[in-house]
Amino acid sequence: MEFDFSTITAGTDLNAIREPVALFDALPSKEQGLGYLRQVQATVLDRWSPRRDETDLVVKMNTGTGKTIVGLLILQVGLHDGVGPALYLALTPQLAERAAAEARRLGLSAVTDPRNAKFRQGQAICITSLQVLFNGKTKFGLADSESPQQVGMVVVDDAHSAITRLEEYSRILIPSADDAYTALMELFEDDLEAQGAAKLMDIKTGEPGAVMRIPFWAWQDRASEVLKVLHPLRNSPMLEWVWPLLKDHLPVCEATLTTNGIEVASPLPPIQQFPSYVEAKRRVYMTATLANDSALVTHFAANAVTVANPIVPDSAADLGDRLVLVPQQLVPDLSDNELRTAIASIAVTDNVVVLVPSWARAQGWTEVANETVSKADEIDAAVARLRAEPVGLVVIVNQYDGIDLPDDACRVLVIDGLPQAASASERREATALRDTNTIITRHVQRFEQGMGRGVRSREDRCAVLVMGRRLVELISLPDVRGRLSPGTRAQVELSRQVARILEGRSDVTMDGVVDLIRKVIDGAEDFKSAARQALLDVTYETAPLAATAVHERAAYDAAVRGMHEAAADAADNAVNVARQVLNDDRLAGWFAEKAAAYRHATDPIRAQTLLAGATASNSAILRPISGLEFKSSRPTRRQAEAATKYLADRYTDGGHLRVGVEALIADLEWDPERTEEAEHAWSELADHLGFSGQRPEAQIRKGSDVLWTDSDGNRFVIEVKSGARAALISKRDINQLGGSLRWAEQSLTGTNQFVPVIVHPGHLVERTGTPPTGTRAVDTDMHDKLMGAVRAYATALAVDDRFRDPQTVQEQLVHLHFNGLEFPAHYGVAVKVES
Repeated sequence: MEFDFSTITAGTDLNAIREPVALFDALPSKEQGLGYLRQVQATVLDRWSPRRDETDLVVKMNTGTGKTIVGLLILQVGLHDGVGPALYLALTPQLAERAAAEARRLGLSAVTDPRNAKFRQGQAICITSLQVLFNGKTKFGLADSESPQQVGMVVVDDAHSAITRLEEYSRILIPSADDAYTALMELFEDDLEAQGAAKLMDIKTGEPGAVMRIPFWAWQDRASEVLKVLHPLRNSPMLEWVWPLLKDHLPVCEATLTTNGIEVASPLPPIQQFPSYVEAKRRVYMTATLANDSALVTHFAANAVTVANPIVPDSAADLGDRLVLVPQQLVPDLSDNELRTAIASIAVTDNVVVLVPSWARAQGWTEVANETVSKADEIDAAVARLRAEPVGLVVIVNQYDGIDLPDDACRVLVIDGLPQAASASERREATALRDTNTIITRHVQRFEQGMGRGVRSREDRCAVLVMGRRLVELISLPDVRGRLSPGTRAQVELSRQVARILEGRSDVTMDGVVDLIRKVIDGAEDFKSAARQALLDVTYETAPLAATAVHERAAYDAAVRGMHEAAADAADNAVNVARQVLNDDRLAGWFAEKAAAYRHATDPIRAQTLLAGATASNSAILRPISGLEFKSSRPTRRQAEAATKYLADRYTDGGHLRVGVEALIADLEWDPERTEEAEHAWSELADHLGFSGQRPEAQIRKGSDVLWTDSDGNRFVIEVKSGARAALISKRDINQLGGSLRWAEQSLTGTNQFVPVIVHPGHLVERTGTPPTGTRAVDTDMHDKLMGAVRAYATALAVDDRFRDPQTVQEQLVHLHFNGLEFPAHYGVAVKVES
């Protein structure tokens, strides 16, 4: 007899279930083996339920305790609440596939394509990788798209690793072999050389460790030129995935030079570009090893209040068993090669995975490694083989997350060397903040992420071997325990107890250490018992967020909205917190550089002053345009009085004067793209020296580019050809000077003497040109001479604010030949017509 049970009306519609634990119990199509939730899962879900409408929530669960199921149930309940569509973001495509398989095991409706109608209609969870959402060609749509995909709820799995991935997705690298690199270097090489000629030479000659930031003032002031270089390449493989995220905010970006090329990166991930994420009503971050959640605030723009109160289980003891050993501390005379040979002997029977920070470090394993991999596809293939069969010893280069090596896939994990910063900006930050709490914490977290690769469940076990002197030093620091998650901290303490016992014995050899490792591999009962006892009563802890995190994010968000003053003020708050609350002057100096960069958009002089002051706290940050050693100088009496008044009205102190004059010198450079700035700078230079500077052509469309007048009535009629490239002064240019001189003679009364001046790289005139009588040329050599004198003038007057004293100003004007008619005679060369 046929009977259709679907005709029976259930007591409760599945879609009406709003509690995740109850939903799990009611799911009708779960696979065998999923009969009940683990206690840790049920606890987390019950604690999430009353807080579900808080926008940003952190869920902390140890690896292997069922985070994926928790995240999927949270999303399914969200759909029942009407908060859809629901999106699950895994770290990699491979991890997304596993999460999708888990959804199928639960009997949940899930898709992997965000364009799928069932996802868009809130009928299925979309499970995909982080990069599918966070890229410049995202299928979800960017902020400037007509109809970005609406998402009601997002779960970010492995949020601790997602943070570094967001940074990767927010930067571009222009390789040193690319024409765009050459073009950018032409724009900024002088600025870089001013920052450090030796370091720039290191980069040019291939020194791999050298890194320099292009000064923010140069980068911002020439953003339009940068745009001209990069815009034609926007659809190239080099730029296409990131350019849409950065193109409208290039002045805010940071550009860093290495031997590999020029890196252009957003200071923080441009989350605001992704409305599907930003406008989601619920965002949940699943994490296992993130001891400090501050990066969720800075990188994901998460709410600091709710992030500071994570959802955690009652116990943190549900980790797999790990023993962390430092063989070269146990056997002090053991060489690296001897240690590698001993580890290779283990790999004859059991899989061993070695994590190294660089190819240079990997070279030491060449003779004993079965495989060495670094590219994503190579790593995925190697991991698949390790999970399927005995492989031996596999070396993985600079990859500390996104790898699952459960059970026999990895019984011995070697972390060889301190994890290194991957990007140019990270390397520069690591140098500037070396040995500070910020960098130590970052290193410790990378180390812990690496440790997590070998233990993926409560039943798993792994021996973790540490080598590399810097890494050993790091984990030996007295306060490193406080930077680890509670479970890892307990396991490290167990390992220290083992080390203390062994260090007191004279019979410890590497063979003995291998025997100890074998006990871990084989799951010896005494090891398992000790490992379990070490984790008894271990609970999760809530670490306070970094006090600077909110200010860092606020500064960036304001800057990309064009609110430069608000950005600078927020960055100043980060500086003050670092100095006054954290008592970290180096960190304060680092933030001060960022604050100065934001400030430059509205007040470049103040920005340089702030930067100059910050160098006392951190010598690794950008140098201000000029140094802080100031000297003094001055000219003729009446001219000196005019100069004194102008300088006193414009500058607050000597430092302000010095950086202001350096900015002026920058505008006086030879540059065909900035002729307007050069003309304005020549007018301003007159005022600095006690002349009256005007721009007749700009004001009334007649006369010279610039006109200087001194207190005796002498006038310098100046044509500025700062964009000229030819060595000869063209007939057109010299004739233009003649026309301007005639205009001045006809229009300006009360003149004692006219002096025609042309600013041009050369002083020879084409034979068909006719220079006015007495014409002086500020050619390349004279220009260099003048710039040096102007710099000396500012340096001298900045000391003790001597620019306020007319007598001192006069002395410097006379000394430097700036007074009256001596100026064009000393800094100009007589023009000649080519023969």
